[in-house]
Amino acid sequence: MQKKISLNRKGRPPRKTAASHAAIMETVYVLLQRKSVRDLTIEEVAKRAKVGKPTIYKWWPSKAVLVLAMLCERMAPNLEKPTSMTAEESLRFRVRRLINAFNGPFGKIVAGLIAEGQSDPAVLKEFFDRWVRPRRNAAITDIQRGKKTGELWSGTDHELLNDAIFGALYYRLLWRSGPLTKQFGEELVEQVIRGHRSGNTRT
Repeated sequence: MQKKISLNRKGRPPRKTAASHAAIMETVYVLLQRKSVRDLTIEEVAKRAKVGKPTIYKWWPSKAVLVLAMLCERMAPNLEKPTSMTAEESLRFRVRRLINAFNGPFGKIVAGLIAEGQSDPAVLKEFFDRWVRPRRNAAITDIQRGKKTGELWSGTDHELLNDAIFGALYYRLLWRSGPLTKQFGEELVEQVIRGHRSGNTRT
């Protein structure tokens, strides 16, 4: 049975160690600006953050989990959307924010974590559970809301619609089959969603 890993099994570090926590997160972020997830080492993080290796392993059981913790802490808040958006506006907003993030330093980090996950299924599962799933569920909720309000066709498969849009972003991130631009994001949403607007005629 596969052992489930946790980003922070005992919650955030206590107040007296908050400085160490912040130093570690900053060190990981800075180091990953110039090296890959694979090349990052716990030894280097500990040395630069001026903490002991046991301190890091106490909070994060592996390098990949440490990187994922930093990603969730620093990138996730930038992806949150304001309220009072239609389903389509929300999807466009989420796509724009994700493209912006992928074009910045976090894009390389996300790709590196997915690469690490190919040899460690537990990391890949944790990445999906902690990073992908919450954003996927939020976008699917927006689509379901659009169906209920009549904005989107009631027969739309909300999971397939979501995956068709956001799967394309991850495809370009990992395969570099084309640029991740704002124009691409706008055209992608339009192409995918046009057949799901409630006013369209279906046979």
